[in-house]
Amino acid sequence: MAATITTADKILKYLYTSRDLENAVYDKNPLFALVPKSGGFEGRSIVHAITYGNSLARSAAFATAQGRAAINGTSASPAGDVGKNLDVNFTISRVKNYAMASIEQELLLAARGKNNAAFVKAATQLIDGTLQTMRNDFGRDIYGSGLGEIGQLTNVSGTTFTVGEAITQIEVGMELVVSTGSTKTAALRNSGTGCYVTSVNRSAGTFVVNANTDSAATGDWLFIKGDRPAGATTAIGSMLKISGMEAWNPVTAPTGGDNFWGTDRSVDATRLAGQRLDISSYQPEEGYITALAALAREDGDPSHIFTSFTDEKNLKLALGSRVDAEYTQVGDVGFESIRLRGPNGTVKVYADRNAPVGYARILTLNTWELKYLGDMINKGDAGQDGGMAREYQADRFEARFSFYGNLLCYKPAANMVATLPT
Repeated sequence: MAATITTADKILKYLYTSRDLENAVYDKNPLFALVPKSGGFEGRSIVHAITYGNSLARSAAFATAQGRAAINGTSASPAGDVGKNLDVNFTISRVKNYAMASIEQELLLAARGKNNAAFVKAATQLIDGTLQTMRNDFGRDIYGSGLGEIGQLTNVSGTTFTVGEAITQIEVGMELVVSTGSTKTAALRNSGTGCYVTSVNRSAGTFVVNANTDSAATGDWLFIKGDRPAGATTAIGSMLKISGMEAWNPVTAPTGGDNFWGTDRSVDATRLAGQRLDISSYQPEEGYITALAALAREDGDPSHIFTSFTDEKNLKLALGSRVDAEYTQVGDVGFESIRLRGPNGTVKVYADRNAPVGYARILTLNTWELKYLGDMINKGDAGQDGGMAREYQADRFEARFSFYGNLLCYKPAANMVATLPT
């Protein structure tokens, strides 16, 4: 039987079910694999409400308690709405993410009879690679600020760029753009013209570009072209990637004028933007125990810690023979963790290649949710059965994968970013 567009569609329809696609993006990304997920992100946006303070209408004196209950948005109290709960609304919109795989018509025509299996093998190899690219992007963005940063340049020498451990995010052929300075939010150099990665030295943490078109300099931040606007970007609503851990629980506490999905979190930076703690002066184990105690004080029930491989190694060396390991299975994918004892029970520590070196994300994981429209990874267009489409003005067929959604946190105060010893 000749291979046709119907044959190609079956590749996506039958060999790549929603569950298979989910497994494809889980591999080697423990935080992204373990974070709770659900569909149902319909409408233009989600109004996500958080209560960060309860009514203060209480006193040993009846009249005082009654008076406080009546103070509700009036000028009678400098504290404002003391007679009701303090609530904020985060009005969160979806972001989009796409990945494409292109299959030539010639390959389809060559896949006849016994060779049909060869076509399936070639097509699945291409699609698997496309899904792996999407997987790596999700794994990185779950830690990010929403800008899509992939690392910071620690040195620039001609066309050789140094990024240290962030080299795991660099691939040959990537088109990269850079910020104009040491802040991620700064405008892109040369309006984001971009340069291409031609070679990578992973052991040295360096890569070479075809030309330093944008005059990249030490301290600049790296982005994949198309993942962020060219101009200076501080408004969360104009960012193109998911609002990751750094967006919800930033290393630097929000200050007055903060506008995170419509809310100024500086009024209570801990309850609205999570906790942050510098434990770099402690030994690794002591530091984690100190951080876990601080989280417990704010009614957090931390269950998971995610660090870089370097920081996880430092913890293992500090624990020595006391390392207590556990294996976690998520679908077809598994991850090993180290178990620590905290005030509220056992906490699992995972090494994640996407985690920034020098920081730990200490999470009450059930307070997070990745919300999306349709499936987590959608195949093709909404009206397509299998997911393949003919390319316009090209002799090829296209497999399309898409994501529409964002990350939500239901209790920021139950989560912490900790600065680790170097």
